[in-house]
Amino acid sequence: MKTAVWLGPRKIEIIERPKPVLKPGEVLIQVESVGVCGSDIHYYLDGKIGDQIITPPLVLGHEFSGIVCEVPDKKYEWLLGQRVAVEPGIACGQCDYCKTGHYNVCTDMRFLGGPGCDGALSEYIAVPAEYCFPVPSTISAPIASMVEPTAVAIHAVELAGIRPVETALVVGLGSIGLLTAQLLLQSGISFIAGIDILPFRTAVAEQLGVRQTLTTTAENCIEESTSWIREITDNRGFDVTFDCTNRSEGIVIACHGTRPAGRSVLVGISGENYDRIPVSIARRRELKLQWCRRFRYNFPSAIQFIELGKIKLEPILTHHFLPEQTQLAFEMVAHTEDNLIKASIDWV
Repeated sequence: MKTAVWLGPRKIEIIERPKPVLKPGEVLIQVESVGVCGSDIHYYLDGKIGDQIITPPLVLGHEFSGIVCEVPDKKYEWLLGQRVAVEPGIACGQCDYCKTGHYNVCTDMRFLGGPGCDGALSEYIAVPAEYCFPVPSTISAPIASMVEPTAVAIHAVELAGIRPVETALVVGLGSIGLLTAQLLLQSGISFIAGIDILPFRTAVAEQLGVRQTLTTTAENCIEESTSWIREITDNRGFDVTFDCTNRSEGIVIACHGTRPAGRSVLVGISGENYDRIPVSIARRRELKLQWCRRFRYNFPSAIQFIELGKIKLEPILTHHFLPEQTQLAFEMVAHTEDNLIKASIDWV
């Protein structure tokens, strides 16, 4: 089978590998579409995210959909032939965190496309059956690959504990930021604003219903953002903010943008071991800083939101690539070329 393998920083090649041999409880999936995530880009460029280090050869890709094509266990025969979205974090199921429902912070988790665990950029992949979630036939394969980032956004909004008529700010309007903004609009929020350094992203955010947006320069994003926030909120700040960026500055802007006694949900991944936090601001305002770790039981809700048309994914999933174009796709995502917001690599 064809597999796109990461061989080192900025180097992906298509090679031939044998099909996976199934272990007990696993099913074989013919991969259809794989989304390129910001965390994939950190690994692609640097081989690490903080202290999470990958070593070549490794197959990246954890946002994916495909058709279940082999089911050795009769218990899971009902999955055969179905298109599924796959939850990529394989928890141990035995630790205290798994047993208390916080499997997303399992200390012995295997994460597809992460350190020591091949991901989905391949014609076939073997995964535990219980991590497969069937999607309706009305949802295409590329859209089904968006279930994973949608689940991240749902978890982030859940963590925020939104109350009716509150105000919200989303910092970073890539795919996660735009999904978070749409879910906030479904939650009864009274006013939502967004910030990004790329004008085509702020334009899409406005099309999707974000009330006010700011396009900042990368060099002065903190100063420009905080000044704008003070202006549009009459110095109050927002009830809740979300950092959905891939930069350390996102946390700083989110904290500055949050009103006293407000909440800030930190979703973005800068790739650094240590990010800047404006401790003086956060302390004086008694802010609640809530980190978001992927998702918890959010795949069914994500599928339902997509099926019911509650969120729009077509303006976000802007580019499609063939497997042979995987390296090109990663380069274009890394440099946000051609007004790219989200890319999928379509294997079928």
